[in-house]
Amino acid sequence: MRHPIPLLAGLALLASMATAPALAPTELAAFLAGRQLPPGSPLAPLQQSREYQQHAREYAAQWFRYNEKYFSPMREWSSTELVPRIGPAQRVTYLFGGPDLISAMALFPSAELYTLGGLEPVGRLTNPLSLTPEEIHASLAVLRKSTEVIMNFSHFITKDMKTDLASSHFQGVFPIMLVFLSFTDAHIDLVERLTLQRDGTLAPGEDAKGQAALRIVFRRSPMSPPSEVVYLQSNVADGPLKENSAILDWMASRGPSTGYLKAASYLPHEGGFSRVRDFLLDHSSAILQDDSGIPLSVFRARDWQVIYFGSYTTPLEIFSKYDQPALRMVYEEGRGFPLPFGFGYRWQRGESTLLLAIPPGAAPRALPAPPPPLLQQ
Repeated sequence: MRHPIPLLAGLALLASMATAPALAPTELAAFLAGRQLPPGSPLAPLQQSREYQQHAREYAAQWFRYNEKYFSPMREWSSTELVPRIGPAQRVTYLFGGPDLISAMALFPSAELYTLGGLEPVGRLTNPLSLTPEEIHASLAVLRKSTEVIMNFSHFITKDMKTDLASSHFQGVFPIMLVFLSFTDAHIDLVERLTLQRDGTLAPGEDAKGQAALRIVFRRSPMSPPSEVVYLQSNVADGPLKENSAILDWMASRGPSTGYLKAASYLPHEGGFSRVRDFLLDHSSAILQDDSGIPLSVFRARDWQVIYFGSYTTPLEIFSKYDQPALRMVYEEGRGFPLPFGFGYRWQRGESTLLLAIPPGAAPRALPAPPPPLLQQ
Protein backbone atom coordinates (compact mmCIF):
# COMPACT_ATOMS: atom_id res chain seq x y z
CA MET A 1 0.00 0.00 0.00
CA ARG A 2 1.30 3.42 -0.92
CA HIS A 3 1.37 5.93 1.92
CA PRO A 4 0.62 9.51 0.89
CA ILE A 5 2.34 11.97 3.19
CA PRO A 6 -0.23 14.25 4.83
CA LEU A 7 0.72 17.88 5.31
CA LEU A 8 0.63 18.44 9.04
CA ALA A 9 0.59 21.52 11.22
CA GLY A 10 3.25 21.12 13.88
CA LEU A 11 6.96 21.43 14.43
CA ALA A 12 9.11 20.05 11.70
CA LEU A 13 7.51 16.68 10.95
CA LEU A 14 5.77 15.21 7.97
CA ALA A 15 4.46 11.80 8.97
CA SER A 16 3.44 9.12 6.50
CA MET A 17 1.33 6.48 8.10
CA ALA A 18 1.86 5.09 11.57
CA THR A 19 3.71 2.12 10.08
CA ALA A 20 6.44 4.23 8.45
CA PRO A 21 9.13 6.39 10.05
CA ALA A 22 8.40 10.08 10.43
CA LEU A 23 10.10 12.29 7.86
CA ALA A 24 11.40 15.75 8.67
CA PRO A 25 10.33 18.12 5.86
CA THR A 26 13.84 19.53 5.44
CA GLU A 27 15.19 16.00 4.87
CA LEU A 28 12.35 15.12 2.51
CA ALA A 29 13.08 18.27 0.51
CA ALA A 30 16.78 17.40 0.38
CA PHE A 31 15.97 13.88 -0.82
CA LEU A 32 13.81 15.19 -3.66
CA ALA A 33 16.47 17.76 -4.60
CA GLY A 34 19.28 15.19 -4.72
CA ARG A 35 21.17 16.63 -1.77
CA GLN A 36 23.16 14.51 0.65
CA LEU A 37 21.31 13.49 3.83
CA PRO A 38 22.86 12.69 7.21
CA PRO A 39 23.48 8.95 7.75
CA GLY A 40 20.77 8.76 10.41
CA SER A 41 17.99 9.91 8.08
CA PRO A 42 15.44 7.19 7.19
CA LEU A 43 15.85 8.28 3.56
CA ALA A 44 19.65 8.06 3.48
CA PRO A 45 19.78 4.38 2.39
CA LEU A 46 17.68 5.26 -0.69
CA GLN A 47 20.45 7.61 -1.84
CA GLN A 48 22.98 4.82 -2.34
CA SER A 49 21.66 3.49 -5.64
CA ARG A 50 23.35 4.33 -8.92
CA GLU A 51 20.06 5.73 -10.26
CA TYR A 52 19.63 8.07 -7.32
CA GLN A 53 23.19 9.31 -7.56
CA GLN A 54 22.57 10.09 -11.23
CA HIS A 55 19.45 12.03 -10.16
CA ALA A 56 21.59 13.99 -7.70
CA ARG A 57 24.16 14.84 -10.37
CA GLU A 58 21.52 16.01 -12.84
CA TYR A 59 19.74 18.17 -10.27
CA ALA A 60 23.05 19.64 -9.10
CA ALA A 61 23.79 20.59 -12.70
CA GLN A 62 20.33 22.17 -13.08
CA TRP A 63 20.83 24.25 -9.95
CA PHE A 64 24.36 25.27 -10.93
CA ARG A 65 23.11 26.59 -14.29
CA TYR A 66 20.12 28.35 -12.77
CA ASN A 67 22.14 29.89 -9.98
CA GLU A 68 24.78 31.15 -12.41
CA LYS A 69 22.39 32.51 -15.06
CA TYR A 70 19.45 33.66 -12.94
CA PHE A 71 19.39 33.29 -9.17
CA SER A 72 22.66 35.01 -8.23
CA PRO A 73 22.36 37.80 -10.84
CA MET A 74 18.73 38.41 -9.82
CA ARG A 75 19.66 38.62 -6.15
CA GLU A 76 22.53 41.02 -6.88
CA TRP A 77 20.33 43.16 -9.14
CA SER A 78 17.68 43.28 -6.43
CA SER A 79 20.16 44.60 -3.88
CA THR A 80 21.55 47.31 -6.16
CA GLU A 81 18.55 48.33 -8.28
CA LEU A 82 15.31 47.23 -6.61
CA VAL A 83 15.78 47.68 -2.85
CA PRO A 84 17.22 51.23 -3.16
CA ARG A 85 14.05 52.24 -5.01
CA ILE A 86 11.25 50.49 -3.10
CA GLY A 87 12.94 49.12 0.02
CA PRO A 88 13.03 45.44 1.03
CA ALA A 89 9.66 43.84 0.28
CA GLN A 90 8.00 42.26 3.32
CA ARG A 91 5.02 40.79 1.47
CA VAL A 92 5.04 39.58 -2.15
CA THR A 93 1.98 38.63 -4.22
CA TYR A 94 2.79 36.48 -7.24
CA LEU A 95 -0.29 35.42 -9.18
CA PHE A 96 -0.12 33.33 -12.38
CA GLY A 97 3.24 32.03 -11.13
CA GLY A 98 2.28 28.53 -10.04
CA PRO A 99 5.14 26.97 -8.04
CA ASP A 100 7.81 29.47 -9.18
CA LEU A 101 8.91 30.28 -5.65
CA ILE A 102 12.59 30.30 -6.63
CA SER A 103 12.51 33.52 -8.68
CA ALA A 104 10.46 35.32 -6.04
CA MET A 105 13.04 34.37 -3.41
CA ALA A 106 15.82 35.65 -5.67
CA LEU A 107 14.23 39.06 -6.26
CA PHE A 108 12.67 39.49 -2.81
CA PRO A 109 15.07 37.62 -0.51
CA SER A 110 13.90 39.10 2.79
CA ALA A 111 10.12 38.77 2.40
CA GLU A 112 8.14 37.49 5.35
CA LEU A 113 5.23 36.28 3.22
CA TYR A 114 5.14 35.00 -0.36
CA THR A 115 1.61 34.54 -1.69
CA LEU A 116 1.61 32.49 -4.88
CA GLY A 117 -1.38 31.56 -6.99
CA GLY A 118 -2.13 29.42 -10.01
CA LEU A 119 -4.24 26.69 -11.52
CA GLU A 120 -1.73 23.98 -10.65
CA PRO A 121 -2.94 21.60 -7.89
CA VAL A 122 -1.33 21.61 -4.47
CA GLY A 123 -0.49 17.95 -5.05
CA ARG A 124 0.55 15.00 -2.93
CA LEU A 125 3.68 13.15 -1.99
CA THR A 126 3.81 9.42 -1.56
CA ASN A 127 6.24 8.41 1.17
CA PRO A 128 9.41 7.33 -0.69
CA LEU A 129 9.89 4.56 1.89
CA SER A 130 6.73 2.88 0.60
CA LEU A 131 7.80 2.93 -3.07
CA THR A 132 9.81 0.46 -5.06
CA PRO A 133 13.20 1.65 -6.37
CA GLU A 134 11.73 1.76 -9.88
CA GLU A 135 8.85 3.97 -8.73
CA ILE A 136 11.18 6.32 -6.87
CA HIS A 137 13.52 6.78 -9.80
CA ALA A 138 10.67 7.24 -12.30
CA SER A 139 8.98 9.83 -10.07
CA LEU A 140 12.24 11.70 -9.46
CA ALA A 141 12.84 11.81 -13.23
CA VAL A 142 9.38 13.36 -13.73
CA LEU A 143 10.10 15.87 -10.97
CA ARG A 144 13.35 16.92 -12.67
CA LYS A 145 11.54 17.30 -15.97
CA SER A 146 8.82 19.42 -14.34
CA THR A 147 11.41 21.91 -13.05
CA GLU A 148 13.66 21.79 -16.11
CA VAL A 149 11.88 24.58 -17.99
CA ILE A 150 12.06 27.08 -15.11
CA MET A 151 15.66 26.14 -14.35
CA ASN A 152 16.72 26.58 -17.98
CA PHE A 153 14.30 29.13 -19.43
CA SER A 154 13.02 31.16 -16.44
CA HIS A 155 9.32 30.18 -16.71
CA PHE A 156 6.94 27.22 -16.40
CA ILE A 157 4.66 25.81 -19.07
CA THR A 158 1.59 24.93 -17.02
CA LYS A 159 0.01 22.35 -19.30
CA ASP A 160 3.28 20.47 -19.73
CA MET A 161 3.92 20.42 -15.99
CA LYS A 162 0.41 19.13 -15.30
CA THR A 163 0.84 16.32 -17.82
CA ASP A 164 4.29 15.39 -16.54
CA LEU A 165 3.30 15.19 -12.89
CA ALA A 166 0.06 13.26 -13.42
CA SER A 167 1.93 9.96 -13.62
CA SER A 168 4.28 10.68 -10.70
CA HIS A 169 4.13 9.79 -7.02
CA PHE A 170 5.40 13.35 -6.34
CA GLN A 171 2.61 15.52 -7.70
CA GLY A 172 1.66 19.18 -7.86
CA VAL A 173 3.37 22.32 -6.62
CA PHE A 174 4.23 20.85 -3.21
CA PRO A 175 7.30 18.78 -4.19
CA ILE A 176 8.55 21.48 -6.57
CA MET A 177 8.52 24.09 -3.82
CA LEU A 178 10.33 21.70 -1.50
CA VAL A 179 13.06 21.25 -4.12
CA PHE A 180 13.46 25.01 -4.54
CA LEU A 181 13.67 25.56 -0.79
CA SER A 182 16.31 22.85 -0.50
CA PHE A 183 18.39 24.44 -3.27
CA THR A 184 18.52 27.64 -1.20
CA ASP A 185 19.52 25.73 1.99
CA ALA A 186 16.29 26.66 3.77
CA HIS A 187 15.22 24.86 6.93
CA ILE A 188 11.53 23.94 6.76
CA ASP A 189 9.69 24.24 10.06
CA LEU A 190 6.15 23.41 9.03
CA VAL A 191 4.07 22.31 6.08
CA GLU A 192 0.29 22.18 6.13
CA ARG A 193 -2.56 21.70 3.74
CA LEU A 194 -5.28 24.32 4.10
CA THR A 195 -8.64 25.22 2.62
CA LEU A 196 -9.51 28.74 1.49
CA GLN A 197 -13.11 29.23 2.59
CA ARG A 198 -15.68 31.42 0.93
CA ASP A 199 -15.38 34.03 3.66
CA GLY A 200 -11.72 34.60 2.74
CA THR A 201 -10.20 32.74 5.69
CA LEU A 202 -7.84 29.77 5.69
CA ALA A 203 -8.87 26.67 7.61
CA PRO A 204 -6.71 23.62 8.41
CA GLY A 205 -7.14 20.48 6.33
CA GLU A 206 -8.98 19.72 3.11
CA ASP A 207 -12.57 20.63 2.40
CA ALA A 208 -14.11 20.06 -1.02
CA LYS A 209 -16.39 23.05 -0.44
CA GLY A 210 -13.41 25.43 -0.49
CA GLN A 211 -10.25 25.99 -2.54
CA ALA A 212 -7.06 24.03 -1.94
CA ALA A 213 -4.15 25.86 -0.34
CA LEU A 214 -0.69 25.08 0.98
CA ARG A 215 1.41 26.80 3.66
CA ILE A 216 5.13 26.31 4.22
CA VAL A 217 7.03 27.99 7.05
CA PHE A 218 10.80 28.08 6.57
CA ARG A 219 13.98 29.78 7.77
CA ARG A 220 16.75 30.93 5.47
CA SER A 221 19.29 30.00 8.15
CA PRO A 222 18.94 28.36 11.58
CA MET A 223 19.04 31.74 13.34
CA SER A 224 16.91 33.75 10.89
CA PRO A 225 13.26 34.63 11.62
CA PRO A 226 10.63 32.45 9.93
CA SER A 227 9.09 33.29 6.58
CA GLU A 228 6.10 31.66 4.98
CA VAL A 229 4.81 30.69 1.57
CA VAL A 230 1.07 30.43 0.97
CA TYR A 231 0.02 28.85 -2.30
CA LEU A 232 -3.61 29.33 -3.36
CA GLN A 233 -5.01 27.18 -6.15
CA SER A 234 -7.48 29.45 -7.87
CA ASN A 235 -8.86 30.65 -11.17
CA VAL A 236 -8.66 34.45 -11.05
CA ALA A 237 -10.64 35.18 -14.22
CA ASP A 238 -13.51 37.62 -13.75
CA GLY A 239 -16.23 34.96 -13.88
CA PRO A 240 -14.92 32.75 -11.07
CA LEU A 241 -13.99 35.80 -8.96
CA LYS A 242 -17.49 37.23 -9.32
CA GLU A 243 -18.90 33.97 -8.02
CA ASN A 244 -16.30 33.58 -5.26
CA SER A 245 -13.88 36.37 -4.32
CA ALA A 246 -12.27 34.49 -1.41
CA ILE A 247 -8.73 34.72 -2.79
CA LEU A 248 -8.98 38.51 -3.17
CA ASP A 249 -10.51 38.84 0.29
CA TRP A 250 -7.72 36.83 1.88
CA MET A 251 -4.98 38.75 0.09
CA ALA A 252 -6.59 42.07 1.03
CA SER A 253 -6.59 41.00 4.69
CA ARG A 254 -2.79 40.66 4.57
CA GLY A 255 -2.31 44.33 3.74
CA PRO A 256 -0.42 46.00 0.85
CA SER A 257 2.29 43.96 -0.84
CA THR A 258 4.72 44.09 -3.73
CA GLY A 259 3.05 42.67 -6.81
CA TYR A 260 5.08 40.38 -9.04
CA LEU A 261 4.09 39.16 -12.51
CA LYS A 262 6.18 36.98 -14.81
CA ALA A 263 5.21 34.90 -17.85
CA ALA A 264 1.54 35.60 -17.08
CA SER A 265 0.30 34.60 -20.57
CA TYR A 266 -0.71 38.28 -21.02
CA LEU A 267 -3.89 37.53 -19.07
CA PRO A 268 -3.81 40.97 -17.36
CA HIS A 269 -4.16 42.44 -20.87
CA GLU A 270 -7.53 40.70 -21.29
CA GLY A 271 -10.88 42.19 -20.34
CA GLY A 272 -11.79 38.94 -18.64
CA PHE A 273 -9.12 39.50 -15.95
CA SER A 274 -9.97 43.08 -15.02
CA ARG A 275 -10.91 42.23 -11.42
CA VAL A 276 -7.54 40.77 -10.48
CA ARG A 277 -5.72 43.48 -12.43
CA ASP A 278 -7.62 46.18 -10.53
CA PHE A 279 -6.95 44.38 -7.26
CA LEU A 280 -3.20 44.44 -7.87
CA LEU A 281 -3.31 48.13 -8.78
CA ASP A 282 -5.34 48.94 -5.66
CA HIS A 283 -3.37 46.80 -3.17
CA SER A 284 0.25 46.96 -4.35
CA SER A 285 2.92 49.26 -2.96
CA ALA A 286 4.88 48.51 -6.16
CA ILE A 287 4.65 46.05 -9.05
CA LEU A 288 7.59 44.28 -10.68
CA GLN A 289 6.72 42.56 -13.95
CA ASP A 290 7.60 41.71 -17.50
CA ASP A 291 5.53 42.89 -20.47
CA SER A 292 3.07 39.97 -20.03
CA GLY A 293 1.74 41.63 -16.86
CA ILE A 294 -0.32 44.81 -16.69
CA PRO A 295 -0.17 46.85 -19.94
CA LEU A 296 1.87 50.05 -19.93
CA SER A 297 -1.22 51.96 -21.05
CA VAL A 298 -3.03 51.00 -17.83
CA PHE A 299 -0.15 52.22 -15.65
CA ARG A 300 -0.07 55.50 -17.55
CA ALA A 301 -3.83 55.95 -17.32
CA ARG A 302 -3.55 55.65 -13.53
CA ASP A 303 -0.50 57.92 -13.25
CA TRP A 304 1.88 55.21 -12.06
CA GLN A 305 5.59 55.90 -12.49
CA VAL A 306 7.32 53.18 -14.48
CA ILE A 307 11.06 52.48 -14.45
CA TYR A 308 12.28 50.38 -17.38
CA PHE A 309 14.95 47.68 -17.46
CA GLY A 310 16.26 45.43 -20.21
CA SER A 311 14.89 45.78 -23.73
CA TYR A 312 11.68 45.27 -25.70
CA THR A 313 11.19 44.03 -29.22
CA THR A 314 7.98 42.03 -29.73
CA PRO A 315 6.17 39.32 -27.78
CA LEU A 316 6.57 35.71 -28.86
CA GLU A 317 4.60 34.89 -32.00
CA ILE A 318 1.82 33.11 -30.08
CA PHE A 319 1.29 36.35 -28.11
CA SER A 320 1.76 38.74 -31.03
CA LYS A 321 -1.61 40.46 -30.50
CA TYR A 322 -0.30 41.87 -27.21
CA ASP A 323 2.43 43.95 -28.86
CA GLN A 324 2.89 47.34 -27.16
CA PRO A 325 4.28 49.97 -29.57
CA ALA A 326 4.36 52.60 -26.79
CA LEU A 327 6.61 50.34 -24.74
CA ARG A 328 8.90 49.77 -27.70
CA MET A 329 9.19 53.52 -28.18
CA VAL A 330 10.44 53.93 -24.60
CA TYR A 331 13.30 51.54 -25.23
CA GLU A 332 14.06 52.99 -28.66
CA GLU A 333 14.48 56.35 -26.93
CA GLY A 334 17.18 54.80 -24.73
CA ARG A 335 15.21 55.04 -21.48
CA GLY A 336 15.84 51.48 -20.34
CA PHE A 337 18.36 50.50 -17.65
CA PRO A 338 20.55 47.40 -18.07
CA LEU A 339 19.22 44.01 -16.99
CA PRO A 340 21.93 41.40 -16.28
CA PHE A 341 19.71 38.30 -16.57
CA GLY A 342 17.01 36.80 -18.74
CA PHE A 343 13.40 37.01 -17.60
CA GLY A 344 10.02 35.62 -18.63
CA TYR A 345 9.22 34.46 -22.14
CA ARG A 346 12.14 36.36 -23.70
CA TRP A 347 14.51 34.47 -21.47
CA GLN A 348 17.75 35.20 -23.30
CA ARG A 349 19.86 37.86 -21.60
CA GLY A 350 19.62 41.07 -23.61
CA GLU A 351 16.10 40.32 -24.88
CA SER A 352 14.08 40.56 -21.67
CA THR A 353 11.77 43.30 -20.44
CA LEU A 354 11.38 44.17 -16.76
CA LEU A 355 9.26 47.04 -15.45
CA LEU A 356 9.11 48.48 -11.95
CA ALA A 357 5.86 50.37 -11.47
CA ILE A 358 5.27 52.67 -8.50
CA PRO A 359 1.82 54.10 -7.65
CA PRO A 360 1.13 57.83 -7.66
CA GLY A 361 2.18 59.54 -4.46
CA ALA A 362 4.78 56.88 -3.65
CA ALA A 363 8.00 58.28 -5.07
CA PRO A 364 10.91 55.85 -5.33
CA ARG A 365 13.33 56.02 -2.41
CA ALA A 366 16.25 56.64 -4.75
CA LEU A 367 15.60 58.49 -7.96
CA PRO A 368 17.21 56.57 -10.83
CA ALA A 369 20.04 58.25 -12.67
CA PRO A 370 19.42 58.61 -16.39
CA PRO A 371 20.81 55.82 -18.54
CA PRO A 372 24.17 56.62 -20.12
CA PRO A 373 23.88 58.31 -23.54
CA LEU A 374 24.20 56.12 -26.57
CA LEU A 375 27.67 56.08 -28.03
CA GLN A 376 27.99 58.23 -31.10
CA GLN A 377 28.96 56.36 -34.23
